[in-house]
Amino acid sequence: MIEIDTYGYTIEDQAAFDALAIHDTVPGRVIADYGGFLRVAAPNEYEAELSGTLLHSAEPHMLPKVGDWVALQLGGGNKATIRGVLPRRSEISRKAPGTAHGRQVLASNVDIAFVVQALDQDFSLMRLERYRYQLTESNITPIFIFNKADKAYDSLDMLEGVATIGSEYIVATATDGKGVEEIRVKIANRKTAVFLGSSGVGKSTLTNALLGDERQKVAEVRASDSTGRHTTSHRELFVLPSGGMIIDTPGIRELQLWGEEEFLQRSFEDIESLADKCEFRNCSHVKEVHCAVKKAVVAGILSTVRLASYLKFKTELQAQAYAKASLSAKQKKQRAHRAKKQIQLDEKLHDDGELYGE
Repeated sequence: MIEIDTYGYTIEDQAAFDALAIHDTVPGRVIADYGGFLRVAAPNEYEAELSGTLLHSAEPHMLPKVGDWVALQLGGGNKATIRGVLPRRSEISRKAPGTAHGRQVLASNVDIAFVVQALDQDFSLMRLERYRYQLTESNITPIFIFNKADKAYDSLDMLEGVATIGSEYIVATATDGKGVEEIRVKIANRKTAVFLGSSGVGKSTLTNALLGDERQKVAEVRASDSTGRHTTSHRELFVLPSGGMIIDTPGIRELQLWGEEEFLQRSFEDIESLADKCEFRNCSHVKEVHCAVKKAVVAGILSTVRLASYLKFKTELQAQAYAKASLSAKQKKQRAHRAKKQIQLDEKLHDDGELYGE
């Protein structure tokens, strides 16, 4: 019989569920998101929708995602209603595409994130830096997987730059099983991992290899540019035979950063340390003559890719902070306007009451 702790439920989760104190509910974990509805394990599986109260009261990024623990009200058959979401231990977030300040959560309560790149035409050091930064700031351990090693003739040269990023990596060929066991042993019993990466890099093939079954549909990629179709159209959590869990996700075209500029100090300690030696405290590390960071690049101590990532991330986060501040100022102005209107309405009602002797 499957128990709820098979999905990673802990004593801490039970305490958080009890604290919600939502009557007539049981704990469950969101294991799939189909857009129109969610599938939740409690531990039997249910097709679940959000309660009206939760849907209209929670911020979009706080609505349940794959990996979330929820308070579930069971209905008839396999139907259920989600009435609350437990606090998250971790979450993978990015700036929502098409917005200046919106936040999108891709998965929650994740312990390890496998960032998959294919060693053909998908490899990008700058994109790896981007994933490493975002995952590190989300308190999630990043591990890079370089798949399709059989198709790369210069993989050793390509991987030389990975050492500058400082994250663990695994070289794999999912179609013949190379690297799969290395990945499997990283996912401890009742721990949750997630595959992230572009379309066509082999995330679903790796998921099937870990499951030992063709559970996820896979598609061929175009030989001309190694681009794959979005075969995986939804996020789904699978329990592995070894006891851990893996979340397969659709391809991500772009991971737009979400966070605060101050977080750069932790992810780019080497650059921040060099910046302390610059002549000016507000050195941009671009045009200044006596810039210690630029000198480190010339000396071969710091890679140009890493500096380019740092400068680009800083620009993105500054723009995001400005957008948030502008929104906050606008919201404050709107609240002040509404409060003024309410005071005027209260005064009018009071005056009308005195006029009519009430």
